[in-house]
Amino acid sequence: MRVLFFTNPLAVRLRPLLPLARSLRDQGHEVAVSTAVTMRGLLEPEGFELMLFGATSDEVSAEVSRRAGTDVLFLPAEDLVAEYFAGARIDLLADEAADRAGAWAPDLVVAEYCDLIGPLIAQALDVPCAVVSTGPSPSSGTLDAMAHKVAGRYVERGLQPPSRVPWGRWLLDLCPPSLHPQGWTPPLQRVALRADFVGEAAIPPGPPFASAGERPRVLLGPGTATGASLGLEAVLRSLDSLGIEVAATAGWRTAAGLARDTYQDYAAEGLSAASSLEGMSAVLHDGSAEMTFAAAARGIPAVVLPASPEQQLRAQAVEAAGAGLALRPGHPEPALITEGIGRLLGDARFTDAARRIGREMAGMPTATEVGRWLVAAVSRKRQPRPPSGRS
Repeated sequence: MRVLFFTNPLAVRLRPLLPLARSLRDQGHEVAVSTAVTMRGLLEPEGFELMLFGATSDEVSAEVSRRAGTDVLFLPAEDLVAEYFAGARIDLLADEAADRAGAWAPDLVVAEYCDLIGPLIAQALDVPCAVVSTGPSPSSGTLDAMAHKVAGRYVERGLQPPSRVPWGRWLLDLCPPSLHPQGWTPPLQRVALRADFVGEAAIPPGPPFASAGERPRVLLGPGTATGASLGLEAVLRSLDSLGIEVAATAGWRTAAGLARDTYQDYAAEGLSAASSLEGMSAVLHDGSAEMTFAAAARGIPAVVLPASPEQQLRAQAVEAAGAGLALRPGHPEPALITEGIGRLLGDARFTDAARRIGREMAGMPTATEVGRWLVAAVSRKRQPRPPSGRS
């Protein structure tokens, strides 16, 4: 079988697709990935066939700004998301994508949630499409705006516009049930998919921690230092009051301008997210899918400092599930971070909720299981039952 993956050219959107792509390749199927050339460094070591072409993220953003007559930073989030993913990116890429995909002739298209080119190409080629979601879902208003924006692009190509976004046959959902809003209904047939990518390449690999003794350990995770405009020293001074051991990723050290050997008892430079989370009692992270699932899979509660609207949704979901606290986007005082960490460490219910989500994730089907199911579903006239995973 030939499987063509589509993704926006951002590492945080590409990485969740890789375990499934690898599993299909390892099962003997032909796998290709379509995205911009800026993803070459991440993709070339994987050995997939590559379709690297078209506008980069910066070029799509520039086109959105040109159309709006203002910088993308000043656009309402709903308008920005709709124009970026369902307007400008489709206009800049869809026709060339159709030509290249048609020549490659896939049997199945797999697209990440905010890539709307893949579903359009799947309909044009009359092949099934699976959409990978790192949830929770954007608001209904945002999804309606995207569906409205993309509809004309389908019509002008002689295609039936989707009634909703995402469009496809299956939703491959990496988000565990507890992180979805109460009463959430999947827009497509949901197939659970365990988030095996957790923490991959979030932090370069390096040495393990030394023994922590009896003190709780807290990780200041990747992605938060720049968004918060905070230095490591200021946060460490505030956290001193908790009597804990703190590890900070390389991003914090760089933002603080610290020398390599400064705060060597506190800062852990060059750790994989998997190893950096081992032995942690709590973590501060930015709400990326990578770190949200990495912490949850290990039952570690989190204080979440989001930047993007998508990260805010995950932060709110973590808080609603009782597995952490969400800070307001912006530039919080170090005291707010300390207060949040203190609450996580002082109330076992946060850890209990995080462990519950970890058990949910452990019971979700693996990429190998989902890959086999997809092949069977595409190859057979009668669709097999979705993989159930383990509980």
